[in-house]
Amino acid sequence: MEYIYETEDTYESIGRHYAGKSVFITGGTGFLGKVFVEKLLYSCPKINKIYVLLREKNKLDPFERIKQLLELPMFDRARNERPENFEKVVPLSGDVTLPNLGISQEDEQMIIEKVSHVFHFAANVKFNEELKVAMNINVEGTKKVLKLCQRMKNIKVFVYVSTAYSNTHKAVLEEIVYPPPASIDEVYRILEQEVTNEDQLKKLICGRPNTYTFSKALAESLVSQEHGDFATIIIRPSVVSASIHEPLTGWLDNWFGATALLATIAKGLTRILLSRSTNVLDLIPVDYVSNLIVAAAAKCKRSKELTVYNSCTSDVNPLTMAEFGRLITEDSVKHNFHEIICPTLFFTQSAWLLNILTLIMQIIPAFIVDCWLRLTGRPPRFMKMQRKILQTRSALQYFTSHSWQMKCQRTQDLFASLSVSDRLEFPFDPTHIKWDEYLPIYCMGIRKFLFKLSTRD
Repeated sequence: MEYIYETEDTYESIGRHYAGKSVFITGGTGFLGKVFVEKLLYSCPKINKIYVLLREKNKLDPFERIKQLLELPMFDRARNERPENFEKVVPLSGDVTLPNLGISQEDEQMIIEKVSHVFHFAANVKFNEELKVAMNINVEGTKKVLKLCQRMKNIKVFVYVSTAYSNTHKAVLEEIVYPPPASIDEVYRILEQEVTNEDQLKKLICGRPNTYTFSKALAESLVSQEHGDFATIIIRPSVVSASIHEPLTGWLDNWFGATALLATIAKGLTRILLSRSTNVLDLIPVDYVSNLIVAAAAKCKRSKELTVYNSCTSDVNPLTMAEFGRLITEDSVKHNFHEIICPTLFFTQSAWLLNILTLIMQIIPAFIVDCWLRLTGRPPRFMKMQRKILQTRSALQYFTSHSWQMKCQRTQDLFASLSVSDRLEFPFDPTHIKWDEYLPIYCMGIRKFLFKLSTRD
């Protein structure tokens, strides 16, 4: 069914849409969730309340956690320009793994009465988490959020944040919901067995690279089947990477996605990958994903309708592995960021050649440098680093050795339907990314926010 957008005569700005509305967010302290909360505070100033589900962590209760969150530098522009809006962020104690999300009856009733927009970010993103754990958070957690949505009196839209890699068995990924890789009941039947062997699990996940992508595919199917009588959106970002503009240029707060790989290439510590130089790496800046989510929920008009948006670049603005490696190593040399001289990146499609070249190009140089460190009275560190680097490379190997074409026509159509002012305030068209400008921003963000190095970029 075609998605219908507003005409110019009936157009309502995104900021005005959220005026007086209250939203409920899970996963609001994650990388993408933080950017999303900040964007609502800054660009939708008349929003009523932002309820954020938080569990106690590191002996900090939800109120202390939200206080620490809002003190981060990424909230500086909102704090400087709209400090009164911070009172609109309301932490709710809970956990997606607990019955009824662990929410108190009082908080639950408040959500049922007041919330109109629900954004479900919370997920276990570990690639090789135990399947039981991944299912409990990614599938059962989603089911609990949906059940709460179905009790809300003023629900307008439910947004589920998935991943573009939930359907890696397809070379071309459309903006549709695909059949699930298995039935949820069958998954639980196998998991309930006293002994589940490795072969059973491999057969069960049907060629998916890990339990994360498998469980997210099942969650998508669950959302499709049980979303109820309200507008529902699935957002599928590819590899979420450093911000391009907002809330801070190059902002990062973790080593997930492509970040650790990029950093070790820049350092000269990773020099060979199982890949083709022509493979496409699908990166999408975190603020582009956040802006799409804000806009999609604001512009979704139909009830009982499920719409999928892919937030990705491979189809309309592809970045090859060769260009990725070239731009990173050039930036590293320019800023003298490398620890091993002459950072470079080579590719092979042969597993045995990968091992030989890794020995020659990474392990032996690391051993030599460690010997030099010992001789000069300093502790060795490069062989230990290589062990971690090879673990990271192995976890990402499926993704570097494959290439996908991820379609995003509906995302582009949505962007084109926005007013000029909304397009400027909420950019998310992937064709606007210039890789020779963005990759240096990404590298700068790693140096500034993760390595805490002073930068004049």
